[in-house]
Amino acid sequence: MTSGPFGHILVGYVPTEQGADARALGVDLALVCDADLLLVSVVSGLWIEHTRQSIGSPLVHSGGRDRAASALKEATAQLAGTAGIGQVRRRLDVSGSAARGLHDAAVSEQADLVVVGSSHHGPVGRVLLGWVGERLLSGAPCAVAIAPRGRALDESRRISQIAVAFDGSQEAQLALRTAHDLAIRTKAALGVLMVIEPPAAIPGQYVPLAGLEPLIAVERGEALQRQEQAAQNALDTALAEVGGGKVERRVLFGTDPASAILEFAGANVDLLLVGSRTYGPVRRALVGSVSSTVVRHALCPVLVMPRFGESTG
Repeated sequence: MTSGPFGHILVGYVPTEQGADARALGVDLALVCDADLLLVSVVSGLWIEHTRQSIGSPLVHSGGRDRAASALKEATAQLAGTAGIGQVRRRLDVSGSAARGLHDAAVSEQADLVVVGSSHHGPVGRVLLGWVGERLLSGAPCAVAIAPRGRALDESRRISQIAVAFDGSQEAQLALRTAHDLAIRTKAALGVLMVIEPPAAIPGQYVPLAGLEPLIAVERGEALQRQEQAAQNALDTALAEVGGGKVERRVLFGTDPASAILEFAGANVDLLLVGSRTYGPVRRALVGSVSSTVVRHALCPVLVMPRFGESTG
């Protein structure tokens, strides 16, 4: 099998439950993708100004740095020789913030995916963005995966059901291609959901049909059927491009796409993929209102693909 969609996976590691969850999800995805794994710990430091023109080296307490280095070395050593994973490395950085440190490490290491844990204040088995995840999802240089709390404690964890939210955009097509690839590699079932907003009716329950000159009005039921058929055609085309296969596909009408996606994923999905919002820098993970709500309330790991550009991997 060819290399997976993520060849270089970076895990934000801290010696806590949150770090263990991130490492567990990073290992799971590295095994699926035959990827190299890099554990990165970031020690907070204070920047001091040597001159008005330059910024000096960060100051960090040596005890805190040494403890972080020791924990990182132990966490990395535990993965040494794991079959199915490529090279396993570690990296200790000093930065003004963990999010900035992980961002800079992802850039310098040319990572395809950054994995972080959820806030330890959330319920077990649920994704809850912490400050680091929030910052990363505001412009990470690659895809970002958030591990739900308790991932490391779930000894039976596996990826047997993958879901992807699809809206026809280039970002969603990238998410679909990645989900399809992962489903093939894990032999997982794949579900694709497309949520479309019903057209607004005018008095008499008629809907103006855009794109026709002159504009004509059709009955609302017919307009909904046409819209649903267009969505089904878009899904068929997208799936044909990635190779088809057995896929559960569903088109729903609704004004709250995030709730529909969360309901579709439910408690049985093992990995949920969403695309970034459709504006912003290319190859940056940028959550919009829908993906942000999904990430905050999902019951499984969520993988946010970057803005459409050159494919990952």
